[in-house]
Amino acid sequence: MKVSQLKIISHNDILPALLGRVFHVTPENNMSLIKQSGALIPNSELLQMSRFGNSSNGFFRRRNCVSFFDYRCYGTKHWEEHAYKCFPTQFIKHVPNDRISILFLHESKFDKLIPWTAWKEEEAWSDRVVPYVETGYKGIVSLSEITEELIVGFDC
Repeated sequence: MKVSQLKIISHNDILPALLGRVFHVTPENNMSLIKQSGALIPNSELLQMSRFGNSSNGFFRRRNCVSFFDYRCYGTKHWEEHAYKCFPTQFIKHVPNDRISILFLHESKFDKLIPWTAWKEEEAWSDRVVPYVETGYKGIVSLSEITEELIVGFDC
């Protein structure tokens, strides 16, 4: 897995690196445990705190999936409408060493993704999902399926 770093000045500075890609976001300090386990593991039992929410009714969480951001539809009307409800950099503070790791899923694994539209098909209205932005991967995601770790923080 390639590892690179990016310093940003504003939250939107991250967008060029994300366009057309599918990725998982985690605080950088979680990476040692992720690397130790060799995988992204679904947080079905809410054992890991998430900056993106710890609600028990997350649509993909309840289906034993790892949630990913899906920016393959970047720039479309519907994507724009929902993207800022849950934005990858929204929890980074403007202080040194507060960074996130963005883990990019290999394109060959895109066919394993469950689209957010499954929420509509199941009529799972009491579950939470970010339409047009969130997608799920059922079960464990091996780090061999991740092409890159992009470590992102503010330029302080």
